Amino acid sequence: SSNWRPGVRHSTFESLLLGHSSQSIASGFLRFWDSLNFKKDKEFVGITVLFFDEKVNFVIHGFTPVGCANHYMPSLKACSIVKVDRFEVARYGWANLFCPGL
Repeated sequence: SSNWRPGVRHSTFESLLLGHSSQSIASGFLRFWDSLNFKKDKEFVGITVLFFDEKVNFVIHGFTPVGCANHYMPSLKACSIVKVDRFEVARYGWANLFCPGL
């Protein structure tokens, strides 16, 4: 789940490995926005998010697909700490892509 947790300390991204993960992390949550498919009349396809880890000065770009987006949307608040579990980390070009809710 992706919910704000008062008093939760940040976890670093250093321990993340490529592939599906059963671990949970707590991280800073910078921003989110709707992801739209402009080739299909701006169809909503999910939520794009930015997580940050201030300990290692690192930002991860994430994507939550449309099937999970409605579950997470009510709890998303920019500049909060979120706990994320059941996610996948994949290599996308030069960056790692973090996909919560998979």
